[in-house]
Amino acid sequence: MSILLEQQTTILVIGVIGAAIIAGCLVQTGKKVFIPVFFLWIALAGCAALIEMAVVTPTEQVRDSVLYFGSALQSNDQARVMDVLSDIRPEMKQRARYILNLVTIDSVSVKQPIEVIFFDPQKTHCHAKFNVVVVGRLKSGAYAGGDRFAAFLVLDLIKEEDGKWRVADYETYDPRGEQAGRLAEPI
Repeated sequence: MSILLEQQTTILVIGVIGAAIIAGCLVQTGKKVFIPVFFLWIALAGCAALIEMAVVTPTEQVRDSVLYFGSALQSNDQARVMDVLSDIRPEMKQRARYILNLVTIDSVSVKQPIEVIFFDPQKTHCHAKFNVVVVGRLKSGAYAGGDRFAAFLVLDLIKEEDGKWRVADYETYDPRGEQAGRLAEPI
């Protein structure tokens, strides 16, 4: 059921296939009973697509949070970045401040699909796994060009009391995935 509420493509494909079958039955048999069935099927598929757009699942919330985190990094706004990091790991916040004081991030590209794995039935703790490409440069001006850092990122996310998903921890791997080994961060 969750795949129907997370991907509008599934609903649209099922709607088009069903409409094609009903239209084929109308053409082959010539029975006019298929005309209202055809329009009823189209209306049903349209309603299902609207319901999918209205329902936001926990997986979609996590994916939106990951994309927001990428945009916060790209904005180079330290306050925005600190807001998406959880307070349970103060050393991670200190490291983020240190890195943001050294570099200017030009672009952050979060690659789809973002795999989300929940650890509890209440869906308040999860891992988000995805590929990311970050382009940035040192603020000191020692190197004027930009450096590209590509990685497979595993974010440990928790849903805090205010309802926002925040990063509690992260691990970086070779862009080919976890099985390819961990990466050392460039800074």
